[in-house]
Amino acid sequence: MDQYLESLRQVENASQERIKDFKILAGVSRVELYNGGRQAQFQSGAADVINYFLRMPNCHVCVTSANWSTDFIQGALDGNGVSNQPPISVYCNELKFSKRTSLSTGTIYPRLVVASDKAAVIETYREVLASRYGSKPRLVYAGDSLTDLPALLLADVGLLVGQSDNVAKWCKLLDVEFSKPRFDENDKTLYRLLDWSSAINIIENH
Repeated sequence: MDQYLESLRQVENASQERIKDFKILAGVSRVELYNGGRQAQFQSGAADVINYFLRMPNCHVCVTSANWSTDFIQGALDGNGVSNQPPISVYCNELKFSKRTSLSTGTIYPRLVVASDKAAVIETYREVLASRYGSKPRLVYAGDSLTDLPALLLADVGLLVGQSDNVAKWCKLLDVEFSKPRFDENDKTLYRLLDWSSAINIIENH
């Protein structure tokens, strides 16, 4: 799986180069990106789950995304009623902005291109928190696509939200069963959720 997903890096990089060459995102301001993000609709119940854990002490929430703008993601969080206290860390690709005009040049800094990039961010985030608190934190990761699968399997509790048959197919090939602790991996468990309604109960009772 890792080899297959890594093979997509060249494809994704080429896609970003085309976006730059055709100046598709050139001339856009941060405010426009933020306002565009506010129009994005989360899956039902997702914001409630995020807010629930933001209220918990010593619980840190971060977003990993192949999106190309922190401003867009922040707009989406705000537009869907996600609390900004404590602040949520966002890891994504990023547009380059002109110092003279403050508008996007259309160039994208590639930070999260393929699945392994997301997994690397999550592993680093866990190490930082372990160093801060002196013990390894419990990691929960929610995702809905194949680019999330390595991070879902890395997490203590992985939540595959939605009906991605492609991800389910890869889980079967990897001999990963849903809702079944993997004893050889410290009981890490991957759950499949049709929606967000059962997420809190699963996490709290894992």
